[in-house]
Amino acid sequence: MKNPESLYKLIPMSNLYRFGQFVLDPCRRTLSRADSPVSVTPKAFDVLFFLAQNPNRLVTKEELLQAVWGDAFVEEGNLTQYISHLRKALGENSEDARLIVTINRKGYQFTAHVTVAEAVDTAKRATLRATATETSKTDAPSVKFRTKEKATKSPPPRLRLREWFALAALFSVIAAAFWLYWSYRPPVTLSATDTIVLADVKNETSDPVFDDALDTALRYEMAQTPYLNILGIDKVVGTLAQLKLPSTTRLTPEVARQICGKTNSKLVISQSIGDVGNGYRLQMRALDCGSGATLAKEQAEIGNRSEVVHELGVTAAHLRAKMREPADSLARFNQPLEKALSSSPEALQATTQGLKLSLAGEAEGALKLYQRAVELDPSLALAYLRMGATYLFLGNTELSVTSYTRAYQLRDRLTEKDRLGAEISYYSNVIGDWEKEYSSVLRFLEIFPRDVFGRTNLREAFVHLGQPARAADEAAEVARLRPSAYYFGSAIQSIRFASKFNEAKSWLAKADALKFDSLLIRRERLIVAFATGDRKNVEKILQEEERSSYREDFLREHALIEIQQGSFQSAERLRVQASGPASKAGNAGKWVISAALEDAEVGMDEQARRYESEAVGSPLARNDRIALAQALARSGRAAEAGKLADQISAERLEDTLVQHYFIPTIRAAVRLQQHDPAAAIEVLRGAAKYDLAFTGFDYLYPAYIRGLAYLELGDGRSAAAQFQKLIDNPGFSVRHVTGPLAWLQLGRAQKMMGDQAATRKSYETFLDLWKNADPDIPIYQQAKAEYAKLRK
Repeated sequence: MKNPESLYKLIPMSNLYRFGQFVLDPCRRTLSRADSPVSVTPKAFDVLFFLAQNPNRLVTKEELLQAVWGDAFVEEGNLTQYISHLRKALGENSEDARLIVTINRKGYQFTAHVTVAEAVDTAKRATLRATATETSKTDAPSVKFRTKEKATKSPPPRLRLREWFALAALFSVIAAAFWLYWSYRPPVTLSATDTIVLADVKNETSDPVFDDALDTALRYEMAQTPYLNILGIDKVVGTLAQLKLPSTTRLTPEVARQICGKTNSKLVISQSIGDVGNGYRLQMRALDCGSGATLAKEQAEIGNRSEVVHELGVTAAHLRAKMREPADSLARFNQPLEKALSSSPEALQATTQGLKLSLAGEAEGALKLYQRAVELDPSLALAYLRMGATYLFLGNTELSVTSYTRAYQLRDRLTEKDRLGAEISYYSNVIGDWEKEYSSVLRFLEIFPRDVFGRTNLREAFVHLGQPARAADEAAEVARLRPSAYYFGSAIQSIRFASKFNEAKSWLAKADALKFDSLLIRRERLIVAFATGDRKNVEKILQEEERSSYREDFLREHALIEIQQGSFQSAERLRVQASGPASKAGNAGKWVISAALEDAEVGMDEQARRYESEAVGSPLARNDRIALAQALARSGRAAEAGKLADQISAERLEDTLVQHYFIPTIRAAVRLQQHDPAAAIEVLRGAAKYDLAFTGFDYLYPAYIRGLAYLELGDGRSAAAQFQKLIDNPGFSVRHVTGPLAWLQLGRAQKMMGDQAATRKSYETFLDLWKNADPDIPIYQQAKAEYAKLRK
């Protein structure tokens, strides 16, 4: 990024610029007329210097603004004022005599004839003059009267006196140079990619509450504007590890500067608070990462404790102005902190300590602190947002919904950034309106294009709105911006959904190289290996996970692999192993329903109904109830399925996927049981947009049911298109029985179309996938019988 210093980098500083009676000296930053100094401001000098470097040509306003102010925001009116100041300094009293001519609506032209001459150092010129004087005396006739005594005694006192004057002048020049630099040094300017490290507060009061409360307040204030790019907490923790420091290390200005240098950030913002009589003094500084020099500072005297949070916000806003944040940005992104957060330091302290426990993986402890925060201040919306996320992490959907709803109700108190964040969380986690979530995310990213929260939620929108390729791109970009096990796992899963298996393998290799590990990364490694036919690696992973803390999860994943190959009995044994006394809460019911749906799809209706009866009446999460309704419909219990679907629909009127994916799919399955395929197709017409959505039914169920309806109508071509959709998107269908069944159904559709060669190939593909299938599975028996007829 350019700044005013770039004006001087390529210019010999010993040059003098002469025009008329004027001399411009860039080294001393002086302007003189007939050896008399002319007073100009530092910025006016920079403007004149650039014009003098570019005489007798049009210099556009944009060119001049960029050269003198760089990328900092400066209004055109400011430039006009500097030009007016220069004209007065140059003694321009009429248009005809002007050295600086305005070119209407374009810029300016410096009309003077400029000569450039090398300046001679002042001390050097003085020495030359002294030498010349002594030489002239030596050459004059009077020299012959000089005696040795005079030659040795008289000159030294005069030389010493001149040396003292020269030294005094030199020190004056140096002092003036330092004063000019510190008085008129370029202001702090930031580019769009410059990051800032926030140091922890230096609390010099006797009140320990300020230790945590003011850290949160400062971060919140600085993060509310898109002008500043604050280094993320995860980046800070990761850099502390690189510096071999504990994650709990206090970020003193010195430690913050180390982090600043390590992350190639721009500057550090530090703050301190101390006692002043009955009040406090708050100081805030922007520090250079390398030298620690103060680039900008602000301070405030605070009368009492209840005003500290408010005054911190005001002081930080003043510092933002000194960091050249535009006035319109300051006006828009300046929600008072006591409103956006709380005037209670204790409430902010509890919120901050809760976040620290969350980052340390202690969700239960964090939850207690967030609850304490909202007890202290029931209007602290930020604490409700964090409670919602924590409850969701712990699997308590009901209390998560309550917390997110309260944050949404309080959203007008929040900064614009967090108000949009509260809307995004409410639309996605409370009412499930993914279209509204998407709109809010787009508005968020218009204002905060670099924010990882926004890009993560854009990925979520694409995932749930049936756009897996775009979701994969967003997830990969987030992982590149903020590499971590969490974001890598999300990226790999999204890329797998998009059926980009080679790319997923590449990201898995990167995760290994970076030593990123999580359940999601391990699970995706197994799924990708199975989807690409790497049986050796599948066996290796399953053996390794037998001894890991994720044993239960991988027993269930192994069961899904067995189902894909038609080995239902083996899958049942694996699920029994996984459902022991130590199994995770809620998992057993989920997998019972999954087994019921799988059995129904292959014609084992009696076994499916036993599983369904086991689940009916049990307390089930929303997605489990949806899966149960689908299983009931596919196993022939149409009336029960319809009733449950109606209940779910009434509860989730604004839920995009409930209304446009789940309920249409269940009702279409009911219509198939009633032998009304045309009605099934009509019911599913609006679902096509969401066929590729990730929903928990992540296997294109609407397309599969639609294909069955077309088969029943005898429309082979339309049916084939639906089943081909499953085959073309193996990243979705790889974990459900409809994946291999799509080949069988495609073969049936192709037979209707009269394409015998394609029919045989599709049947053979299915039978090869199920070569080790249980022999008594009804749909497998049907497939073998149908294939036998094809060979005759």
